[in-house]
Amino acid sequence: MEIIMRYIAFAVGLAMFGTTAQAATEYTGDKVQGMPVISALDVADLPTGQHRFMFEGVETATGQHWYVPLMVAKGAKPGKKVLLQAGVHGDEMNGVRIVQQAMAQLEPAKMKGSVVAVIGPNRSGIERIARTWAIANDGTELVDYNRVHPGKEQGNPPERQAWLMWNKVYKGNVELALDYHTQTSGTAYPLFIYADYRNDEVKTLAELFPADQIKKDPGEPGSMETTFVEHGIPAITVEVGAPRIYQQDMIDRGLQGALNVLTHYQVIDGKIGANAKTEQTYIGNEMSSVRATTGGFAEILVKIGDEVKQGQQVALQRNAFGDVIATYTADRDGKVLAVSTDVIREHRAMLVRILGQNPAQSCQNGC
Repeated sequence: MEIIMRYIAFAVGLAMFGTTAQAATEYTGDKVQGMPVISALDVADLPTGQHRFMFEGVETATGQHWYVPLMVAKGAKPGKKVLLQAGVHGDEMNGVRIVQQAMAQLEPAKMKGSVVAVIGPNRSGIERIARTWAIANDGTELVDYNRVHPGKEQGNPPERQAWLMWNKVYKGNVELALDYHTQTSGTAYPLFIYADYRNDEVKTLAELFPADQIKKDPGEPGSMETTFVEHGIPAITVEVGAPRIYQQDMIDRGLQGALNVLTHYQVIDGKIGANAKTEQTYIGNEMSSVRATTGGFAEILVKIGDEVKQGQQVALQRNAFGDVIATYTADRDGKVLAVSTDVIREHRAMLVRILGQNPAQSCQNGC
């Protein structure tokens, strides 16, 4: 029964979202930084080639607009419609460079299908180099833009921005989605992927990447990845290292994953490069975070990728005088997935995150 219901949801999602195109690309007549401004994208009415736009997003508090940079590579022949996106959180930069480099390598005359690239749909976060969208009303409210999708037409600014992106950019133009992130400020990931393994095509996407670790994950309500999957569009969240900086190794491997996906789906010609199989990616289904129980100066005693055993000491905190005031141990066997990079950590701050393998049947595809 569950399989039947998931198939019905998939079919309905495709009917309502993935196969419904815009009426046409709508040009406002304005230009920003020399780029034409559009209020709706329809890749179908674009000629073969590379295209750049500014998408007119939600209104600011003074009635102007946030503008989202879009790039489109339209192939000479029909094929898959792929989304490459970065900047859903404004302090996560490695993905931005990956998307830029991927688009620079594409040759539309040799392509089948299309690639849409979105840089920084969370305009408030990008401008502040911050994870959240800052709503100006009532003294400022901070909202996680990756928890409000598919948005609301008459919602608050991040909800309305999400609605505009879904209905005016993604709709009809996306059949596969790669959403690039990093860990948030003060922490770091390896090349790591969240993937809903209940969907075979999502599994394929994830394992085309030369990731260090993959988590089988049922998803997060309101996130980009989960909302795409719920609408019948295979998608993964690709976490690419640490925030606020460019890490060339992470960028290179994240780019290889994107090119592998485009090659696998015959959007471009080529050979599959390094991937989960060649890199022997660690795949887990359950993770947990070791969190600070007090404020203090943290020392992390393990590195990303280290194997740890339950009960092993992984971190400690000292007070301002150098006395140890708290020690922390792993709550499971597994691999270190993320660590704090900030020394000063308040109560409940993440110190170490561990990805493990839970043998319970209920966790087969993530828990």
